Amino acid sequence: MITTSGRTGWRNVRWQAHQNSNSEMPENTMMAVEYAWELGGIPELDIRQTADGIIIGLHDATLRRTTDASEPLSEKPVSTMTFEEVREWDAGIKFGESFRGEKIPSLEQVLTVLAKHPERELYLDYKQVDLESLAELIRRFGVGSQIIFAHNDYNNCRTVKQLLPEVRTMLWVPGRDPEASMRKFEEMRQADFASLDIIQLHLIDVEEGERSWRYRLSRPYLESACRLMEQHGLELEVLPFHFDETSLPALLDIGIRRFAVDEPRVFVEALKRYFA
Repeated sequence: MITTSGRTGWRNVRWQAHQNSNSEMPENTMMAVEYAWELGGIPELDIRQTADGIIIGLHDATLRRTTDASEPLSEKPVSTMTFEEVREWDAGIKFGESFRGEKIPSLEQVLTVLAKHPERELYLDYKQVDLESLAELIRRFGVGSQIIFAHNDYNNCRTVKQLLPEVRTMLWVPGRDPEASMRKFEEMRQADFASLDIIQLHLIDVEEGERSWRYRLSRPYLESACRLMEQHGLELEVLPFHFDETSLPALLDIGIRRFAVDEPRVFVEALKRYFA
């Protein structure tokens, strides 16, 4: 049962440090992973595979946006590069001078730490990996129950669940088109949410001037989706883009207790104030 006592209630809210646009740490680095764990959250690692079969943490297909790689290597797909080539470049310096020296981590590097802390969890957001190789690596470290596999393709979630039943799977549903989001959710309901543990709905702001409710997905819809997932023993997660403290209480009042956030420290402080 969720407790709402001021000192402990906020700790019962599960949250993912959404790496793609994390504004507090350089994304997909060991520093960002440790940062989320230290704040009490669950880091996200976007996973890709190099030419020599190493699974790494990287959102984009190339090194251009997040590293100091020079042209033409910055435009070369990492799937055609070796892990050693990828590790030549700095993944922290573009974020700030104090982050100089951070490298793109291998998933094995992250799992080595995760395996030492059974209380910790990790989101793996699928970008481009061989799923059997991924399952083999997770199995080798014995951390399946600590992993949440995330993707927007139901077939990939189902495949991972077949390979590793102990891994939790999360289907994320884009939110720009509310009708499409609701159709996707209904499709999963018709399938009895088979092979899924979590569904994440993206919350996109409505147009300016329509502020009786902030998001394109309506409050009654989120309430019903939350109750339905609870009835199935599953969880609803929301990713509120452009998060601010004024929008959080309404989502918590609905009963949502799982979030994905771009500003972990800001989010945790807002949680503490809400439950206080």
